[in-house]
Amino acid sequence: MALIVEGLKKSYGSLKVLDGVTFSVDEGEFLCIIGESGCGKTTILKIMAGIEKADSGRIVFDSEGRIGFVFQDDRLLPWKTVYENVMFAVKATGLEVNTQAVREIIDLVGLSGFEDYYPKQLSGGMRQRVGIARALAVQPDLLLMDEPFASLDARTRERMQEELLRIVGGKTVVFVTHSIDEALFLADRIVIFSPRPARVVRTVEVGLPKPRDRASQEFAELRGELYRSFDLYGRK
Repeated sequence: MALIVEGLKKSYGSLKVLDGVTFSVDEGEFLCIIGESGCGKTTILKIMAGIEKADSGRIVFDSEGRIGFVFQDDRLLPWKTVYENVMFAVKATGLEVNTQAVREIIDLVGLSGFEDYYPKQLSGGMRQRVGIARALAVQPDLLLMDEPFASLDARTRERMQEELLRIVGGKTVVFVTHSIDEALFLADRIVIFSPRPARVVRTVEVGLPKPRDRASQEFAELRGELYRSFDLYGRK
């Protein structure tokens, strides 16, 4: 078991956000969390990453394990190039600097040849690739992703989903989204959150082989089941 989340509760003043959230993530699993906007999905990622603290409950994760975080916005440093942005992440975590490894990660995310470009010279999809490269550069045991493709147009988003599976194959990933289609395309398992305050209302094993055909009957049937579940449990 790579990660255990047990009974997490979190409030901001009188606003209750998490209400005893419990789930686990297996080693090498791609797990998606879905729920409506504002239900606490980002909050739980921040607690996993140590950015925020829960009021109660616990997270069981190797204390020496490294975590990579890909945010909703790319958060690139505009005065640094692609290469420098990725290298910045390596230096910030205190890892030994390996210039060849950084260049290999940039190549892995499909940005070879763009190392000396600045963020303003890149498309939205390319900037998110830099964000993914930066998270991978810290050699994470767990990769947390907070709706990284939400701001992209539909076709670019689909291409990025396809590329993501290639890039992170075999890594342990927790990916937050409010898109059922995105979760169904990416996930080995999907956790459905209730509206705020969040609690886990259903867990779904996807079971479809990857890469997945969005136009297949099996995909459509499972999509319909998830929409019905989300309407029943995941919306107000």
